[in-house]
Amino acid sequence: MYEKIFASTYPGFLSLRDSNQKIVFLNKNFQDWIKKYTSVDPLGKTNIELAQLVPKNVADTFLQCHDASIELENKEETTTGLKKIIEFKNETENPKDSQYFDVLKYKVLINNEPHIYTIAYDITDLYIENQDNLYSSLTDSMTGAYNRRYLQVNMNQLYGHPAAILDLDNFKMINDLDGHDVGDIILSEFVDFIKETIFGGIAMIRLGGDEFLLVFLNGLTEDEIQASLQEGRKKYEQRYPKYHSLSYSFGIGVVASEIEETLKQMDIKMYEDKARNKAQKRK
Repeated sequence: MYEKIFASTYPGFLSLRDSNQKIVFLNKNFQDWIKKYTSVDPLGKTNIELAQLVPKNVADTFLQCHDASIELENKEETTTGLKKIIEFKNETENPKDSQYFDVLKYKVLINNEPHIYTIAYDITDLYIENQDNLYSSLTDSMTGAYNRRYLQVNMNQLYGHPAAILDLDNFKMINDLDGHDVGDIILSEFVDFIKETIFGGIAMIRLGGDEFLLVFLNGLTEDEIQASLQEGRKKYEQRYPKYHSLSYSFGIGVVASEIEETLKQMDIKMYEDKARNKAQKRK
């Protein structure tokens, strides 16, 4: 009795698949949701078969669910089941309009035959709130660049990528002439300029003050990065006629496991670049 009450009143989706991945049970919520996209009876079908009958965005969701079931089957330790967050995109596939489902899959025996039981619940509001909180914790609120914590959290993904330290030249004059509020605007606009202008940048990280780390796509050579940064510098020096000496210097390197040593070496190159620029402008 209690099983029937639970299956009929659970506000999310419930499903049961046999050892051949064929659906043998869906609760009413799940049935009603599928009916919006196909009139075909889903019972006896696999997620792959259903994916061929529905729009692409719906098919992607079924395929994500199928992949999770296969992952569970291949998992050696199954007592805790398998948890996934599955994204359901809207028709336009705009990420801002996606729904997110907390999905739990676990194995059960029915008549001595293995089955996969799936529980799914809409957590869109909570997911978006958590993502916003995560973004805020990894982002410099003033400039919109990432912060040092982002660098620490994502070291595994950034390891081995080419990178460059960027440091604004003569930035102090802006704070002295027009105040820190204007200086803050210039810093924020500098981040936007680099993101829009420099080819291959994947992460702009504020290290402190007017110094930033720009991480590049793997595969770009130092010569390609240097050419892009030099070309960008020419454009930046023409951006603010009022601050004719405003520019930036850079030092190129590779993100290594000893990140502080990496930054130190790039800093040395950046100050060498700064000295060369000053010497050239005195001529």
